[in-house]
Amino acid sequence: MVARRADLDDIMDDGGDIVGQVEEGASSAKRREIGRVESFFAKIGVVAIALAGTLKVGDTIEIEDGGRTIRQRVESMQINRENVEEAHDGDSVGIKLGERVGSSGKVFLVEEG
Repeated sequence: MVARRADLDDIMDDGGDIVGQVEEGASSAKRREIGRVESFFAKIGVVAIALAGTLKVGDTIEIEDGGRTIRQRVESMQINRENVEEAHDGDSVGIKLGERVGSSGKVFLVEEG
């Protein structure tokens, strides 16, 4: 399987409508690690995530960054200039994020209910 990579220039063209709600604070929901932050592009508010699991539009993620946890619903994501509904292990996705994060953050899928 060839890993697909996010094209951040195309994500920059998308409006703020793809940003989900960001909540700071620890979660009490069950979660599992599905990736790591590769980069954060502050000028366009996009996080690049290297996935080690499956992520879908509509999922809720948490990013641990230092001593804080950022929680956000995935409203959309892109790989290679294309909007995708689902991405898998080995893919690199770009997601608009309402908070700045460091490049060493862990990404978790929140499994509610």
